[in-house]
Amino acid sequence: MNRADELRACVLLPSYNNCGTVGQVVDSLVDAGYKVIAVNDGSTDGTGDVFAGRKEKLSALISYSKNRGKGYALASGLKKANELGFALAISIDADGQHTLQCIDNMVNAEKNISSENTIIIGSRGMRGRDGKSKFANNFSNFWFTVQTGFKLPDTQSGCRIYPVKKLSGIHYFTTRYEFELEILVRAAWRGMNILPVPIEAVYEQVNRVSHFRPGTDFIRISVLNIFLTILAPIYGYPKKLINRWKNSF
Repeated sequence: MNRADELRACVLLPSYNNCGTVGQVVDSLVDAGYKVIAVNDGSTDGTGDVFAGRKEKLSALISYSKNRGKGYALASGLKKANELGFALAISIDADGQHTLQCIDNMVNAEKNISSENTIIIGSRGMRGRDGKSKFANNFSNFWFTVQTGFKLPDTQSGCRIYPVKKLSGIHYFTTRYEFELEILVRAAWRGMNILPVPIEAVYEQVNRVSHFRPGTDFIRISVLNIFLTILAPIYGYPKKLINRWKNSF
């Protein structure tokens, strides 16, 4: 039994038009003994066929015809993981940037923490990233601190471990890339811990495709930040203090 099985963890793999990389990602995960929940987020490039051809290898396959966004795909996968009885969901990107070593680093960090009340986030070395990526990450990190009082080195990383039951039943406001910021803030307000773990992501794959739209998605994230910043002092901070007090017993 591997460490992920001991933790009752699955890998959550949302994908939109990643047919050039997603098959290899699934194969490497299954060969390493991980249970995979795949989400085909309305792909139009053959990603659905790649998943369908590996359906017997998957713990579950969620597929729908219209692209709904990464946040919607993650929320759908978390719901399915809860239904299947998994305690943890390890989310990675389908473009191949997150290696098995990234997952191992995070899974091994679970040994000395309360996994049911902690989100682990893979903190990428930002070396070699372009200036826009660094600015966007620093921008997101700053507002996360304002909204929660916590400091994180990489709030935009998609490589994470989510406690499934603790996050079930939350109605999320967002459905696209900004979801990954919202879920961190909402978790902090619920009194949960957020633990950064160093990982080394890979960005040099020939077939890697990124669907992040710097203009549109940055505006979405900015609007969310405004909303969360207004909500933080009147709702978020009081809720966090109350939940932290409850969790101390």
